[in-house]
Amino acid sequence: MAVNPLAVTTQPTSPRKEVEDIVRGLDPHTVLEWSEQEVIEKYLKPTGFEYLSKVFTEQHVTGAVLLVLEERHLKEMQMVVVGERVKFLEYLRLLKKHRKDADRSKALWTATTPVTNCAYHDKCGGFCFHLCCPCCVPTTEWRVTGQGIRWRKNPPAIDCCGEVETQLIDFRFLKDLEFRKDPKFLCCCLGSKLLLYADDKDTVHGTRQSTGNIGNADPVSAPISIFHPDSARAESIIRNAWADTDLVAD
Repeated sequence: MAVNPLAVTTQPTSPRKEVEDIVRGLDPHTVLEWSEQEVIEKYLKPTGFEYLSKVFTEQHVTGAVLLVLEERHLKEMQMVVVGERVKFLEYLRLLKKHRKDADRSKALWTATTPVTNCAYHDKCGGFCFHLCCPCCVPTTEWRVTGQGIRWRKNPPAIDCCGEVETQLIDFRFLKDLEFRKDPKFLCCCLGSKLLLYADDKDTVHGTRQSTGNIGNADPVSAPISIFHPDSARAESIIRNAWADTDLVAD
């Protein structure tokens, strides 16, 4: 059968999709540091607004200024075509969203428990076992972001069939924090503990993963404990991130 050389074999890419890909390719954490020339090279040219380079330079539009531009500013810079203003603001909205998402997912604090420290074990035998064979001990990886507290429970490294469980407390459902010093190791040592209190209902969003299959995990009703030497600093970081979430919500 003859092939029509004019037949379309691929779907055309929309301009918006191209711009979305361009924006996602930018490092959102450096936008505030862009110079006037970097705004032109990294944003105006890739998005098709290179013709604004001269006026942006004259108005000293840096990355920090770019992120707060509004329609009235564009009008003041003689951007008279309504369609161009709308398109520019839509592309700018994508950049702001990309930066916001990156900020929310950025790690503010990370840790792994249990730690190899006698103050964080109940018995001498458990501490010696962890010290001599760390790969035989299940671990929990903690990660605090602008969204909430996530933890991942890993089976022992020698258990190739073990399940991996990940859970998250969203800051919207966090209720309280409590820092403690608990006696451990036959009451000879004090270990730092941070308790996380959250709503029972729809608070903890968890998934349990095993051999590629994901299912629903039951909500956690009891306080979650982070037993780590850096728990005091974790409390401060979590409280600050939690307060920032409340300010954004307001």
